[in-house]
Amino acid sequence: MTLRIDYYIYYRIDAAREIALLAALADMQASLQAATGVAGRVRRRLDDPQTWMEVYEGVRNQRLFELELGSHVLSHGLNDFLAPESVRHLERFRAA
Repeated sequence: MTLRIDYYIYYRIDAAREIALLAALADMQASLQAATGVAGRVRRRLDDPQTWMEVYEGVRNQRLFELELGSHVLSHGLNDFLAPESVRHLERFRAA
């Protein structure tokens, strides 16, 4: 049985660049899906709309996915959209 991993990546955004971030995220997630077969979703925190989360579920190849994710984040400049002092926090979960 192959272990399936779900990824949750959260961070605070620069609110002034929200529209550009949405476009960059859509492009990044499309190219990441083409490379890995894993579709992503974007969510916003209900009580803090500047906190966003990317969700990637059912990852079967952790090493490949994490290499591709890091490469795609850099090539699409996603760190440029973060609020000052913010970083991307990555959490991994599996079924119990």
